[in-house]
Amino acid sequence: MATGPLLGRTAGWLTVSDAASRVRIVTAALPGLLYRVSAAPDAGIAPVVTRRGGRVWIRLRATGSDGPDEVRIVLNRDVRWDIRLPAGAGEQQLDLRGGRVTRLAVGPTGLAEIWLPDPDGTVPVTFTGGLGSLVLIAGTRAPFRIVLEEGAGSVVTPWVANNGTPAGAVLREAGWHRAADRYAVHAVGGTGSVLVRRYEPARPRAR
Repeated sequence: MATGPLLGRTAGWLTVSDAASRVRIVTAALPGLLYRVSAAPDAGIAPVVTRRGGRVWIRLRATGSDGPDEVRIVLNRDVRWDIRLPAGAGEQQLDLRGGRVTRLAVGPTGLAEIWLPDPDGTVPVTFTGGLGSLVLIAGTRAPFRIVLEEGAGSVVTPWVANNGTPAGAVLREAGWHRAADRYAVHAVGGTGSVLVRRYEPARPRAR
């Protein structure tokens, strides 16, 4: 396990530079810590963390073990994060509820399941490669705009649903242009399916 002290940071930048079978990221209360990174003792990868100030880079070194190629990253929820996962993964599971995110960029992946935090301003969520399944879950009424450069096989959202979306489609929820706080989703590669849903959030914590 690797940890890093908070050192009074209010903003952080995370980059995971290597691919894995599964990447799990959660935001949580971490008193005195900026992050905590771990993998199972028998995992096929071992995280190697480099840090400069609020910038955190994680490289995944092969161990030769037959265990799962899975890494778990816990980020301090009181820090405003820019998260970049350019190498992609078989599965990307991000639970960012209750956290703070300024930007999210994800590489190619079979499944991206992302629980989004409440946006502060326009929050870009970019997928730079192909996607098998994209699941976006939000606990706020903040509107979405979804740009599908290469289209999608199926789309199910609170405001539109279809069984085929052409390349270049823009799925914009009512009120997006006027909203101060909103999500701007951009999928560069082809996407098998897109699901957007909302959940009933717990009582919001004081900020």
